[in-house]
Amino acid sequence: MELKVLHNDNQAAIFEIKDRNSLESPSVEYSPFFRKGASGVASSELVVSQDFDFPTLYATRHKSGKLQQEAINLEYMTLRRNILLDAKQKCLELVLLNLTRDVLKERADNAGELLVLFEKKFKEGDATIIELNKIKMEQMDLQAEMLQNESSRQNIIRALTAMNGNKPLSLDSISYPEITATYTENGMLVKGSALSLQEEIIASDAVIRTAEAAVRMAEQEIKVSKQGWLPKLSIGYRRNTEMDESSNGFLVGAAFPIFSNTNKVKAAKSKQVAAQLNLDNTRMKVENETETIINEFRRLGETLRIYDMTMIRQSVAALKKAVVTGNMSLIDYYNEVDKIYQKQQTFLAVENQYHNLWATLNKNRL
Repeated sequence: MELKVLHNDNQAAIFEIKDRNSLESPSVEYSPFFRKGASGVASSELVVSQDFDFPTLYATRHKSGKLQQEAINLEYMTLRRNILLDAKQKCLELVLLNLTRDVLKERADNAGELLVLFEKKFKEGDATIIELNKIKMEQMDLQAEMLQNESSRQNIIRALTAMNGNKPLSLDSISYPEITATYTENGMLVKGSALSLQEEIIASDAVIRTAEAAVRMAEQEIKVSKQGWLPKLSIGYRRNTEMDESSNGFLVGAAFPIFSNTNKVKAAKSKQVAAQLNLDNTRMKVENETETIINEFRRLGETLRIYDMTMIRQSVAALKKAVVTGNMSLIDYYNEVDKIYQKQQTFLAVENQYHNLWATLNKNRL
């Protein structure tokens, strides 16, 4: 919906630019004169005229208009990119919440099974009330976390639906997209791949391209301002009547902008300098931000490869088996399993941040 609004605003701005280079409306003037002793109109004057700028100015302004349209389109593409990136990051957050929900469900299922087991043991005198209450408190905490997780999920789904014009979205099977970065055998991001990615990002960055278009537009405006010294022309038809006689003629005129164009060239040159400085600053900012993100992306990729998720899942299963068979106390079980789940949650958070950085690096492809 927001993109439709931006698109229509963009089209309106383009039409306004085109309208600025159109001919002025023709002028029609009629002046009747009355004289004492004469019946009706004694004499009259009719003037039909058309004002226009020096012909070469239209061509120069046309090129300037094209550059302004390009700049407006690039501004639209930048805003569009930012909206789509926001939507993608919301989808990535939804993936994280779904994965967290699965972990919470697994923990809740385990707590439910342990509660059944320890209620039986408590009745038989093989478990204490402390152990039983420990499981119940675990269940309470998990229920609260699951409710909070579901609330966050629904908020994101509503936000994404609103961004889609309140049209329903199918988000049941959403997952992380494939990452195409090139890695070495030991899991390090290839340096050449990182440099190539950085060069590609800088070359295609919408903000830099918008700033470049602004420089070209400012340079063309200098040419338009310089031609502002050219005279404004006027041609027309004049008809004068005097009683039964009439005369016809042409009207030719020129207006010289001696005073109105005094500082326009200076202003245009100042704007060009400002646009160039903005481009240089924008390019430097994007280069620094891109390098920082790529370095962080590389570091997170290396961090993810440290985690052995298969071993983590096997460890949870082994601990559960140990407490069920009586080889481990319930308190020791929760002390150990909480550490494992904390590592798993850290992994999920790092994985999500990793995909967010990749989405940010590829935002100009959206």
